[in-house]
Order: sequence, then structure tokens, then C-alpha cells
Amino acid sequence: MASKLSPLKRGSVQLQKAAKVVNEQIGSRQVLAAFVLTGFVLCGVVEQSASVALRANSTSSYSAAEFAEYVENTSYITRYCQPPEERNDNDSTYSTLHVVRHIPHIEIPMTRTDETEAVLRQAFMWGTLMSPLAASRIAARVGAERLYGVSVLGTGVVAVLVPASWLTAGHVTIRFVQGIFMGATWPAAHMLAVTWIENKDLSGFVSLYAAVNLGYSVVGILGTLLVRKLGRDWLSYVISGLACVWYFLWWRFVEESLHPNRPKRDEHRNLPWRKLLASKPAWACGVAVVGSQWADATLMLGVTKYLKLVYGFSIEYEDILQSMPHIGHFFAAIAFGVVVDHVRESGIVSTTTARKLFVYMSHFPPAALMFILGYTGCDPAAPAALYVAALAMTAATPAGVFSSAADIAPNFAGTVFGLCQTVGAAGLLAANYVVSEGLHGLLAGGDWYSVHLPPFCFLQQRFL
Repeated sequence: MASKLSPLKRGSVQLQKAAKVVNEQIGSRQVLAAFVLTGFVLCGVVEQSASVALRANSTSSYSAAEFAEYVENTSYITRYCQPPEERNDNDSTYSTLHVVRHIPHIEIPMTRTDETEAVLRQAFMWGTLMSPLAASRIAARVGAERLYGVSVLGTGVVAVLVPASWLTAGHVTIRFVQGIFMGATWPAAHMLAVTWIENKDLSGFVSLYAAVNLGYSVVGILGTLLVRKLGRDWLSYVISGLACVWYFLWWRFVEESLHPNRPKRDEHRNLPWRKLLASKPAWACGVAVVGSQWADATLMLGVTKYLKLVYGFSIEYEDILQSMPHIGHFFAAIAFGVVVDHVRESGIVSTTTARKLFVYMSHFPPAALMFILGYTGCDPAAPAALYVAALAMTAATPAGVFSSAADIAPNFAGTVFGLCQTVGAAGLLAANYVVSEGLHGLLAGGDWYSVHLPPFCFLQQRFL
């Protein structure tokens, strides 16, 4: 028996030596940052995996001609823009090729796929609402290194159950559980930040949280190809496999190295709940997170549908609109984080001033861009560019409000951020409801401004 176990022991020792070499040559903080980044990418993949699995092989019930006619008769563009014209060979004047017949207001249809996607999305959101605050206290007890790893693992590994429960009550439950696990990653990551990252590099590290958006692009492009080639079940299997591989590497290269030497854990345990719940800065951060979440929900749900139905863009099949905005969001977040750290370290402005400036940047410009988006006229490139720009500006959120949660109380950063994410998740659910009802339900009145104006007013009110 001993001879059979000896190869396993030698393999374990070799892995420990490899982990030690990696941490010594690259640096523990760099290794931690790489794993946090890839962990959030995996979480983003899981969050959007249900939508990709639903829509990758879906076929539209409209023909190309019917969809074109639908867009023409339900958009504001055809009411104010001239129809296509070309020069007549026998006349120097222009003649109209196509005349749109007048149809009274047609409500935006909510297909069965839309309804299913909405249910699964809301289940995930409810999970992210339930877990952050409780997870912050669990992290204080067991260590943020352990909780972050388990949370990313749990988010991905339960996807293996999706094929057996596809579009049943069990599927909704799985999405809820995945949301719980993902909600736990935020406070754990924040505790990792204040524990292991130097204060001068804090904003850059927190900006890595935007890797969730990078995950949206990854699953939108590669996940769609995988589903079309091998079927939707394989998307779940690949996600689960990647989660297991990621966790094994995290356990060997991060948790085993950092967890035994973690500092400040005793301070984390003694939380003054009364002071926290009465803290105006903490609640201000929470409200700011609500504003950012509301903007993201409007951009991802409302504006994308606006581009599709009003201007004829197909989000499902246009890789540029599907991937570029979220990739741009991620790199913009990294750039904002680096700029804030440089400004703070050089003493150009105080930390408080820098945070306020980037909170302003993550709220006011996106609000203005979403407002202008409804008045861009006939050129379809203009609203698409504004959509990309607005999503890029919301990337200032990690360098602004997210990092502020660590500045308020570094020893309790996980709990403060857990409170912010709980409030933000509630705002995300509210935004999801307003956007859905504005398009399909009680608030629908044939006016796209019912979708564009609420985030504009909310973000402006938050700024003021």
C-alpha cells in the first residue's frame, strides 16, 4: 500500500514546490490578482450562460422581410426619417422605393424565450441579493482565501446539474444557487484586497472585478460556438470542468500559500454593527452602487433591445456589438484604476477627491449618454457608439465607489462592501423590473423614453 501511495505523495510535494517557486519568482500579489481576475471571468461566464444556451440555437419566428417591416412600423426612425430613395433613370427627381403602411402602436412582443430568460435571470439576481452580507461574516471566520475559492467553485460546478433539469423548477433553483455563490465572491475579494494588496495599488486590484464583463464576452463568443457545434449540455460541462481546474490551482498556488499567513483576521471578527448600519458613507456607497447597477441593467437589457428593434441591429448575431462593449468596459476599468492609484500616490488630489471624481464619472456621463441616445436621429452608428461609450464610462465604478468601501473601514471592508452589494442587487432587481415593464408590461406605452429616462433621472439624482 505504501508503494502505491508514494507516487501520490511525491506528486503532492512537487506541486507544493512548484507553487513556492511561482510565488517567489512572480510574487504572491501578482498570482492572487491573476486568480481573482480569472475567477471573476468564470463568474461572468456562468451569469450569462443561461442566455447563451437559450439563444444560441434559437431561430426567429420572423422572416428577414417580416422583421424589416416590423422594425419599420414600430420604430420612431421611420416616422421622422425619409424612406430610401434612388434616382429614376427617366427623371432627375428621386422616387420612393418602399412606403411603410401605417400601423397603430404595436407592443414589443415578449417571446417564450424572452420570458424564460427573464425568469432565469431574476433567479440569479435574487441569489446575489441574499448572500453578500452573510458571506462577509463567513469570510471573517474562515478566511477570504477559502471563501473566494469555494464561491467561484460553487458558481461553476453546479452547472453540471443544468442538463438534467433544463427549463424545470430545478433549473431555476440552480440559477438561484449560482447567484448565491457569485454574491459571496464580492466581499471575499474585497477582504483579499485590503489584506494582501498595498494601499497604493488598491484601485487597480479592485478594478479587476470588471472581469465579470470580460466573462460576458467570452461566453457570448466561445459559448455560442460551443453550443452550436456540440449542443447546450456541453456548455454546462465545460463550465463545471473549468471551475474544478480553477479551484485546484487556486487551492495549490493561493490558498495554501496565503491563508496560513493571513493578517488582521481578529480585527475582522469584532464588527460594530450599530455603527455600520448608522454610517452615512457606507449607505452613500450602497446608493451609488444602485445607480451603477441600474445603468448596467438598462444598457444590457433596454438599450440592446432598442438598437435591435429601432435600428435593426441583431445582438444575437453581431459579434462586434456582443463582445466589444464588454471588452472595452474591462480595459476601461483597468485604466481608471491605474489612473486613480497614480493620482493618489503622486498627491495630485486627495483619496476622497479622487473617489468622488470617479463616482461622478460612473454616473453623470452614462446618464447623459443614455438620454442623448434617444435623440440621435437616423444614423444607426450614433446610438451604437453611445452605447459603447456609456458602458465604458460605467467602468469607473470599481475605481470609485467599490474602492471607497475599502477606504471607509479597511478592517471591515468585506462587510461594508457586502452591504453595498446587497443594496445594489436590490436596485438591480428593481431596474430589471422597470426595464421589462417599460418594454412589455404595465409601463409600456409605445415610448422608448420610458426605458431611457428612469436611469437618467436616477443617476442625476444620485449625483446631485
